[in-house]
Amino acid sequence: MTLDQYVAKQVQKLRKEFKLTQEQLAEAANIDVSSIAKIERGERSNIKVNTLDKLISAFNISTTTFFNDYQAIDKPIDPLLDTLQTNLSNLSSNKRKEYLLIFDAILKAGEND
Repeated sequence: MTLDQYVAKQVQKLRKEFKLTQEQLAEAANIDVSSIAKIERGERSNIKVNTLDKLISAFNISTTTFFNDYQAIDKPIDPLLDTLQTNLSNLSSNKRKEYLLIFDAILKAGEND
């Protein structure tokens, strides 16, 4: 997903979560309604930092929160690695460390074959 695509989806998602119309968001961010519509449809590429800042401020969230789910992906993610990451992220920090040690031991044992 490109940054432009992420911004488009995130603006629309947050607007709906906050139960705002495009008109209400435009007014809160001091941006034209047509610009909001174009951003959400992905028709505005390379959105200006100033515009993005206005939108984030209108949602009253941090920039970190806005980009929390963004992952720049240059190549497709291996579904197995994605599953592994998801499963590991649900564990406590101590359990992740424990599994990492076990995984390292398995990899080292495989090197000797």
